[in-house]
Parts: sequence; C-alpha cells; structure tokens
Amino acid sequence: MCAAPDLVFRLAWFAFPREVYDIMSKRTLILGILVAASIAVVFVGRRSSVEQRAEAAPPLSLEGYLDEKLPEATETPKHEMNVDNTACYVCHGNYREEPLVLEHGREGVGCIDCHGASDDHRNDEDNITPPDKMYPLEAVDKLCHECHEEHDAAARKVIARWQERCPEKTDPKQIVCTDCHFNHRLPRRLVRWDKHTGKLLPPPEQPKQ
Repeated sequence: MCAAPDLVFRLAWFAFPREVYDIMSKRTLILGILVAASIAVVFVGRRSSVEQRAEAAPPLSLEGYLDEKLPEATETPKHEMNVDNTACYVCHGNYREEPLVLEHGREGVGCIDCHGASDDHRNDEDNITPPDKMYPLEAVDKLCHECHEEHDAAARKVIARWQERCPEKTDPKQIVCTDCHFNHRLPRRLVRWDKHTGKLLPPPEQPKQ
C-alpha cells in the first residue's frame, strides 16, 4: 500500500476509539476518512465562492424609484357612499339604490342623521319598536330646511311635478318636500306607528273577499 493511505491509517489509529478500529477494516476506515475530507473541501470551497460573490455585488440603490409619481386620485364613483348604512339595509334593502339615500350618502348624510341611531329598533326582531325619530307630514319640510334653505326650481317645473306626483293634493299647504322629491317610502308596510307618539298602530283592516 502507498505511503499516503498508510499515513491516514496511522492517524486514524489515534483519532478513533479502539472499538471502532476493531470493527472496521483498515481499507474501509481509510476510505471513510477520504470521503469525509472530500466533503469538507467542497463545503469550504462553496462557502468561499458565496462570500466572494457577496463582496462583488454592488450596493442596493433607490435611485430612480423615488422619482416615480403616484397615480392621480380619481373621482368618487357615482354610487360610492361616504356613510355606512349597512345595518339599516338588513331590513330596509329597498333603500339601497333609492336616489334620496344615494345622493345624501355621497354627501356624508346617512340614515342615522335623520332617524337617529335607533339601536332598540334595529335589535328588535319582532319589529314593534319604532325608530328614534319619525316625521309626520308637518315635520318633513322643517327637517329638509335644516340643510336645504332654498328652493330654486322654476315655477313651471314645480307645478308639473305637483301634477305628476300628487294631483290629489289640491291645497298647496298640504304638499311637503317628499311629495315631489324621491320616493322614500316602503312599498309595503306591515307595521305602523303613530309618528307623533311612537305607539304601535293596529294593522289595517283587510278587504273582505
């Protein structure tokens, strides 16, 4: 056997316990040591290569990125609301696309601004608790005038809308804002309250068949 393997064998004599040396043959022991040495050489070489590449890599730079312009703000979509009426829509889904709700919602005016938070009303599954605020006919105009101080529609347009929407009202004093503007009413109302007192009203009599 050549001198190099013999030297490895002699070093192994001192490196390994006597029990290991007795079990393994001289040739197997030398082969194992050579394989381990080869793996160590490869590992050290790769580590050096990675370190060299890291040293050669240029430093990161933000040049050019800070000059990018942010996208310009777009207009608010037509149906985007600036208030959250979702709690009310659970029962009053018909108002989700109602023009009065949409137009006021874009201006930040929601259901609770006119009808109050109405927590008891919203949490009443039997639907017998009225909203915090209700408006009999004589109170409608007063509420609208809190924000809409003027009415700048032409007289002919007012008369045309009057004849179109509520021709049965012949006395101008009977007409309120919502007679001509929007349709903020439930198409079918199963529960009614006295809008002055908040008391639950008996259901209307059904026509006899």
